[in-house]
Amino acid sequence: MDIDDKITVIGAGLMGTSIATLCAAHGYRVVLHDQDQSILKSFRARATPIARHLSSGHKSHSEILDSVICVSSLEKAVEGASLVQEAIHEDLASKRILFQKLDDICQTDVMLSTNSSSFMLSDIGLDVKEKNRIIGIHYVSPAHLIRAVEIIIASFTPDTLIDRAKKFLKTIDHVGITCRERPGFLINRVQYALKAEIQRMVDEGFASVEDIDEAVRLAIGPRLALWGPFMQEDLAASKRTVLSVMEYLHKTTNETHYESTPVLRNLVESGNAGAASGAGWYEWSMGYEQLMQERDMQLSQLLDYLRSHDRLDKLGRGRCE
Repeated sequence: MDIDDKITVIGAGLMGTSIATLCAAHGYRVVLHDQDQSILKSFRARATPIARHLSSGHKSHSEILDSVICVSSLEKAVEGASLVQEAIHEDLASKRILFQKLDDICQTDVMLSTNSSSFMLSDIGLDVKEKNRIIGIHYVSPAHLIRAVEIIIASFTPDTLIDRAKKFLKTIDHVGITCRERPGFLINRVQYALKAEIQRMVDEGFASVEDIDEAVRLAIGPRLALWGPFMQEDLAASKRTVLSVMEYLHKTTNETHYESTPVLRNLVESGNAGAASGAGWYEWSMGYEQLMQERDMQLSQLLDYLRSHDRLDKLGRGRCE
């Protein structure tokens, strides 16, 4: 059963508001539920900027907002929905209780999705009888703009449910990225590894907050935005160099996360150095010189855009001491 035209979003906070408005903008009838009546009452005001951004010649922002109905009763909110999207606060006990209720009141073909950013499906669905309908659809804030969405799966998740989730995300112009359940999943494992490292740098007096932001914004960020970490590595460095750096960092810091991996060592031993050798993490059919010209053109265009839109001083920022 694919997702029909009715979706229920549970939780009318920041994420729930973005998700509900996004789905409404793409033609779905959305029922929004929250136990807090004041949050439900303020939904339209909070969602208006999102709806204005998503509105087009086909649908005005008022029409988008009119497609979201706020309902205070959980039982009434889920009636007739083919997808129930949980977006309540990040508390395991609360999510576990909610999913047990949903399991009781929703028909067995209703997909039950969590927007948890860290908890495993097997923990959230501990008391759910029909576990084969639980899936993680984890949006990244702001959900209406960031197109990558994690599809979290567990050992009990059938392929048919994964397909339904992917098809649904395509209908709202988002991209499903599938990963198996583990604490933090994929995106937050990467994000929080970075956060932990840069915060330690500040603690140690290694670099300032401002300099770290500039380093990421002007050096790391643009390349990752264009190509992602694996493709960027293929385009920028030999695998032997990457291995050498990792081994040196591991030796000098004794941090286990710098330890080189079997998959990297296998690439080095097989001679798959990256784009320069025609293969690395990816296979490259374009000639190296032409590939480098294309790489530099893409990066130059992005850097020029960032330079022309450098509005940091207009954001009213001020360092906390």
